[in-house]
Amino acid sequence: MAAISPNAKSDLLRWHEVRDAYRLIGDCRDAGSDPALWQPRMLDGLARMIGVPEASGGEGRWLRADDPIQVVSLYWSSAAPCAADVYAGYWRAGGATNDPLFQAIQRIPARLVTRTRRQLLPNAAWYRSETFEYRRLIGVDHSLVSVYRDSADGSASVICLLRSSGDRDFTPRERCRLGFFHAELGRLIGGSLASDAEPGPESLSPRLRQTLACLLEGDSEKHVAARLGLSPATVHEYVTMLYRRFGVRSRAQLLAHALRRMGSRRWPQPEPPTASGIDRTSKSR
Repeated sequence: MAAISPNAKSDLLRWHEVRDAYRLIGDCRDAGSDPALWQPRMLDGLARMIGVPEASGGEGRWLRADDPIQVVSLYWSSAAPCAADVYAGYWRAGGATNDPLFQAIQRIPARLVTRTRRQLLPNAAWYRSETFEYRRLIGVDHSLVSVYRDSADGSASVICLLRSSGDRDFTPRERCRLGFFHAELGRLIGGSLASDAEPGPESLSPRLRQTLACLLEGDSEKHVAARLGLSPATVHEYVTMLYRRFGVRSRAQLLAHALRRMGSRRWPQPEPPTASGIDRTSKSR
């Protein structure tokens, strides 16, 4: 076995660092059915674990390595009073799509990339960038960026930890800690951790939402048709569309997915059928 140099050994994780990472992942899984709950919880936990005043992250799509990342969601943990306005401006300006750090990361062919800002971009280019101007507004500079990509569907999870202006840069150990955490967390997104990139109720047409609401209440397709004033053939078509939309192959899988991800209380109540009872919904699909 090759000997480990003192410098390499100093970068290895200690047992309590591994324990802390898994504890935070467990906390995220407790709120895993809603990205708006587990993502901020994750960022708050990482800010405490690594010791930084600012953390941001979210999800995107990266269909090809040479394409810019398409931002899906953005979350942050910050004590800065103006943080919401700053991140809103960063989002409007293109966010990760125009961020030179992400442009540098996309040239690295790896599923998980965890790098400090200095490893990705020289000082001269960084301090001329628009992204730095947004960071300066909330008093931060040095950053540690991690991107976990799923090559199967092009989704990407992003985490960025930031230090106050004038503070030290991130150490190799801190980079190792974030990389380990993100590798373990990333493989759970889309499984036990709901993804912002997954279809949600807001992406469905009114008739599809109503159909799913009836199914969640235990109605058969025949009962859904009578309840919504639709033909059985149309209801069956809607159910088939729901299967395709959520990537499931049976009614049991569909209901399990909906209940696990959204919870039935978040779905609108089905509307009563129209007076005529005739299906007039083909244009609203």
